[in-house]
Amino acid sequence: MNPFDAPVEALSVSDVAARIKERISADPSLADCVVAGEVQSAMRSSAGHEYLTLRDEESTLDVVRFRGAIRPGEETPAVGEIVVVRGRIDLYSPRSRYQLVATTVERAGGMGLLSRELEALKRTLQAEGLFDAARKQPIPHAPRGIGLITSTSGAVLHDVLRVLRREAPLARLVVVHTAVQGAGAPEEIAKAIARIDACAVKERRSGRPDAISVLLLARGGGSSDDLGAFNVEGVLRAIAASATPIISAVGHESDVTLADLVADLRAGTPSIGAAALSSDLLQSRHDVARLRDRGGRALSFAIDRAERRLQEVARALDDVGPLDRIERAGERVAQLADDLARAALARVQGATSALGELNLLLGALSPQRVLARGYAIVAGDGGRAVRSWRDAPVGTALHIRLAQGAVRATVTERAKEATDGEA
Repeated sequence: MNPFDAPVEALSVSDVAARIKERISADPSLADCVVAGEVQSAMRSSAGHEYLTLRDEESTLDVVRFRGAIRPGEETPAVGEIVVVRGRIDLYSPRSRYQLVATTVERAGGMGLLSRELEALKRTLQAEGLFDAARKQPIPHAPRGIGLITSTSGAVLHDVLRVLRREAPLARLVVVHTAVQGAGAPEEIAKAIARIDACAVKERRSGRPDAISVLLLARGGGSSDDLGAFNVEGVLRAIAASATPIISAVGHESDVTLADLVADLRAGTPSIGAAALSSDLLQSRHDVARLRDRGGRALSFAIDRAERRLQEVARALDDVGPLDRIERAGERVAQLADDLARAALARVQGATSALGELNLLLGALSPQRVLARGYAIVAGDGGRAVRSWRDAPVGTALHIRLAQGAVRATVTERAKEATDGEA
């Protein structure tokens, strides 16, 4: 319906807030009142203002104390502490929320009923050893299977998924939904822990490679009442009974629940809890880069050393290498070739000279030279040389070779020379 078409008697939201504020301001019992209660939450802003939430068994009340009403050095009350606050009830119109604007806060020095009950439970569990470090299980490094216990309708699931995608992208994630606040939340959380723990045990016994090996119990920040389910005994005993290690990631870093004390590991926030399950990919990348740098430096050193060694070997080869030896051998061969040529020439010259001498000797001994001096070669029948008178009987036909030409003759007479010594 268009608000401008509304009936004349209709009130705007601001009108309603203004009338309520007027009624509250008109009540003298609310204009100056004293309220006692247990501090459920407490914080002081950077501007110096103090914000408290008081509670009793049935209700809560927001309290604001502005900076000017806080005495110098005055501390903020602790959660669970009983305080007595004096001030006036006012309506914060932008949110239509009433609050007590405090002028003084007196610390009574005691604990509220709920805080006393919580302390009693804490002492009981501590006496049973549920907080002892000796009973806590180690959180596996880089788990391949993770169980997440949280509400699937809250922002926590998205925060955890974002961190795991970055830090443990290969891990298998099993999400178990449960309410994380409200009257039925403690029972749901305890059952969820027991159910996923039983599943994880079964997977590990079957030898599944990506079996669930760690549980992450996660919830976002809130008031102590909002986180109350994680202080309930049933939830705490379910955590203690789990055979699978549990990380408690409940609230903000400043929030500490009993679940944090019983769990095997406390993480300040769900994101921190998810980061604790990191597969160390970033560290692995750093290790790879570091090893790559070390390998590069080692390789460069090895190459430099090899180059120096190669230069040394090259210099050694220059001194004793085959090229130098071949060059020296070539020089030797050339020298030997020259020596051989000279020796051959000398031999040839010697042979030529000897041949000349032999020619002279042959010429001196040649029958032609003898014939030239007036001698003749006489041959008888059959061409045999006639050396004696006895070889040429009378009538023998003779062939007489002269220095120039030859003649034929017939023996008509023969005589024995006195120089032979024969008769």
